[in-house]
Amino acid sequence: MKPGSKIRSNIGLILKLFFGTLLLSVSAALIAASVYFRFDQWHELDTSLIFDCPRALTVYDADGNALCVLGTEKRIWIGSDKLKKHTVDAFVSAEDARFYTHTGIDLYRIFGAAWADIKAGEYVQGASTISQQLIKLSHLSREKTLDRKLEEAVLATELEKHYSKDEIMEMYLNYIYFGGGFYGIEAASMGYFGIHADELSAAQSALLAGIIKSPSNYAPHLDPEASNGRKLTVLRLMHEYGYLDDGEYSEACAEEIVLKNALPDKMNCLIAYALDEAAEEMGIGRDELYSGGYSVYTTLDPEVSRKCEELFSDSALFPSDNAQAAMIAIGRDGGILSMIGGRGEYLPASVNRAVESERQPGSLIKPVLVYAPALQLYGYSAATVLNDNPTDFGGYSPRNSDDRYFGKVTLRTAVTKSLNIPAVEVLDNMGIAAAVGFAEKMGVSFAREQEGLPLALGGFTYGVSPFEMAGAYSAFSRGGLYIKPFSVRMVTDRFGNTVYDGPMTFERVMSEDNAFILTSLLKSVVTDGTGKRLMGAGVPLAAKTGTSVDENGVRDAWCAAYTCDITAVVWMGTDSAKLGSLPEDAVGGKYPAMMLAELFRDYYSEREYREPEAPGGVKLISIDLSEESNGLVYLAGEYTPESSAVDEYFAEGTEPNETNPYWSRPPQPADVGWSISEDGFPTVSFTSENEAYTYLVIRTDPRGDESTVFSITGKKGCLSCTDRDVIPGGMYSYRVIAVHPELKNKDGTPLCGEPSRTMRVIVPFYY
Repeated sequence: MKPGSKIRSNIGLILKLFFGTLLLSVSAALIAASVYFRFDQWHELDTSLIFDCPRALTVYDADGNALCVLGTEKRIWIGSDKLKKHTVDAFVSAEDARFYTHTGIDLYRIFGAAWADIKAGEYVQGASTISQQLIKLSHLSREKTLDRKLEEAVLATELEKHYSKDEIMEMYLNYIYFGGGFYGIEAASMGYFGIHADELSAAQSALLAGIIKSPSNYAPHLDPEASNGRKLTVLRLMHEYGYLDDGEYSEACAEEIVLKNALPDKMNCLIAYALDEAAEEMGIGRDELYSGGYSVYTTLDPEVSRKCEELFSDSALFPSDNAQAAMIAIGRDGGILSMIGGRGEYLPASVNRAVESERQPGSLIKPVLVYAPALQLYGYSAATVLNDNPTDFGGYSPRNSDDRYFGKVTLRTAVTKSLNIPAVEVLDNMGIAAAVGFAEKMGVSFAREQEGLPLALGGFTYGVSPFEMAGAYSAFSRGGLYIKPFSVRMVTDRFGNTVYDGPMTFERVMSEDNAFILTSLLKSVVTDGTGKRLMGAGVPLAAKTGTSVDENGVRDAWCAAYTCDITAVVWMGTDSAKLGSLPEDAVGGKYPAMMLAELFRDYYSEREYREPEAPGGVKLISIDLSEESNGLVYLAGEYTPESSAVDEYFAEGTEPNETNPYWSRPPQPADVGWSISEDGFPTVSFTSENEAYTYLVIRTDPRGDESTVFSITGKKGCLSCTDRDVIPGGMYSYRVIAVHPELKNKDGTPLCGEPSRTMRVIVPFYY
């Protein structure tokens, strides 16, 4: 073997031994590293941990203003493309100056941080890029170990392979915590400055960028001085990196930042009700609703809600300190404008008497259960005559509240005066099943009620809620269309897609004609009945009051009122007998009516009132309401006294078509004849059709002189009279005239009917 070949052979052997040893050493090192760094326990990149992180539930009022932001993490996602450039620049300057050039890890910062750690003898600097911070917050624990830092770096590099810098920046700005319970830049902007993130100034952006290094130290609501100092540091960096020129830098440093929280978390009854409604309609649980980034757009009217809260804080509108109350207002489309569940400084939103409390409605139920179905189903009219005298209805003997009775009254009078006997009479005539079925279509529940005639007067086993009553009365306000009151108009998901669009269903429970007539009846309650205090609203209202009493006083006082635009119901009472009753004068027509008058006056202070127009099928007719009608409905005629003629609305087919015969010219006497009596004198006979008329028998003697020989009043039927003041052989003429007892001609003379035919009689000389 040549010497050179032997040398080459030895070198090859040495190289084989070297690389073999190196391979074994690397393998051993990798095995040791895998044991030390626990590669098998490292996480895989899972961006769903970022994109599906908890997002706040935002609740809006009807005007689109945020009412509250709820959830364990108040996070509202916003696209980075919507942000101003100086906002992104602030975070790059503060957290990762080479963000747009590195691949997930920054070697310059790593070496600098390592040197700092070596000098300190411990981990004091993280050298984390924005990508690493995002990975650490979303995937890893907060421990500072070499193992965790390596895992963080690997995952950050992996993140950068799959997403652009702008996408990573968007994830970061929406994920990080800014203190104050605010997660993400949109929530922080709203929570600290009261503006959206796309409106941030350079100074505001710098302040937010400065917070994330240590929210407990730099959050402006905790330490304004430290927060401002950190802000100035970030602005200086932005200036040094060329993101702000000299002028912009000076202006940003001088800008005064005012804190304003536009993310309220106040809960009230309507918001709580709306969240339950949204979850139910969407078929999801409360937890998912609170963390899914949904936006719930409610029907809450901020001005109406403000006024209702103001009214509930006014003790002058309550009869006593122990008085509890609930109130609900509904718009024309069925949306709930305001809901107050009770009275009290520390009243929780979970206590909602407006929906959950069942109370005795008293007379408030009469229009819903009695008069509306009577008009709609049984042909009653506002002028139908009813009985108001003490009556026994098969063992049930109701009485009027003040023990006053008015005899025969019209349905309008019964409603206006809230009379009890007529209401029970109508319910008895209709049948309880039909009335209950009608009221159920208007949202009133009878599931646990014992059905009987006492229902007509609000005698329920359990009762009704203000929610049910407001829904029923609002059907009257919109011409007979029932819409179940709702509080959620729309729900959108975290991407802005509409996932629920409010209810648009309705049911016609009354014709427009009958709903208009019922509204007219309920307007009389305000002008002439138990709701006169509602005239303080300054606009015409339709309304009904109701009061339930026990031996100790008033237990429940109600008032419902509406216009074309808004319906409102107030209940006052106490929660239980242990808490006593209200004073005797705390009836529905007093404090509840006073409260609603204030609400409607405020509502129309800046709105135009609209008077409802009569539908085409409704006729306004002058009718006769005199005592002489004898319980019948007549048209007012030419001679009906003005005091007895009243204009009334009628649905087509229910109007009267005859005038009262009493208020008309008396008819010509019928069956007029003459004969000679047994003793030879003329006898005139005729038929009296009305005992109220006075019948005159007029004689003309042979000389042509006329005289009234007989005047008969108060008799009816066949009448006769014999004239003995005559001369035998003389020729006399007779005629009969009916005279009205009350009506006069224009000249003041009594109104007479047409005279009967003239009868000529020759008195015999002998008979």
